[in-house]
Amino acid sequence: MTMADNPAPVIGAASEKGPKRPLNADAYAHHVHNGRLAVAVVDGTGSTPEVARLARMAADFSATTAAMTAPARAIMDASRLTGEPPTLDPSTPTGSVVVAAAWPDIWYVAWAGDAAAYGWNDDEDGVWRLTTPHTHGQLLRDQGEPEETARRHDHQPYNSLAAAPFVGVSAVSTEAKWIVLASDGLRLEESAIEAFLKENVDNARLAAELLVKAGREKSNDDTTAVVVQHPTAGRR
Repeated sequence: MTMADNPAPVIGAASEKGPKRPLNADAYAHHVHNGRLAVAVVDGTGSTPEVARLARMAADFSATTAAMTAPARAIMDASRLTGEPPTLDPSTPTGSVVVAAAWPDIWYVAWAGDAAAYGWNDDEDGVWRLTTPHTHGQLLRDQGEPEETARRHDHQPYNSLAAAPFVGVSAVSTEAKWIVLASDGLRLEESAIEAFLKENVDNARLAAELLVKAGREKSNDDTTAVVVQHPTAGRR
């Protein structure tokens, strides 16, 4: 897979500040290195200028590094932006991150925190979530606690850029033709995400914008969505 084969990545992105937030602490970026496309979304924890700056730096760094190496390594390397030596001090600026890199016919996806990735094959199989949120709510579900109890802790991530050196990074691969990367402000069911993708399969930017608009109806958080077609999807 070379740049000559794939001169123009199909990417649509949108991001919107939460209505009660002083600024948008979400960020996204993409990068191509030697024909390899990588995309990153970072959801900063909080709404301070320091957090927003970290999110922008981490998104750019993660996308660039993932295109050159691999998503999981990119996140571990980006964790150094939160300071050295690594620390779990709650005052340290941090955020959730999800990164995807396109290799021939496959995506490699890695994440730390509750940023999300979804896959779609533009067919009747529907959209499926690729990532499991690193939250205390999800831990409670895994332990068999009632959904009502778990839901109250879904806003509490136990992993992030700063925590990744201690907690680790999760990773998956998928042959999906499309992926959607999103901050946790995008609280839509997979069926709703699929509907926007189907209706706008020829306009990734509009699909991302409509996803964020729909997400706003369910969340007051900063909301970001990046819709990306795999560079080899048209040849499958």
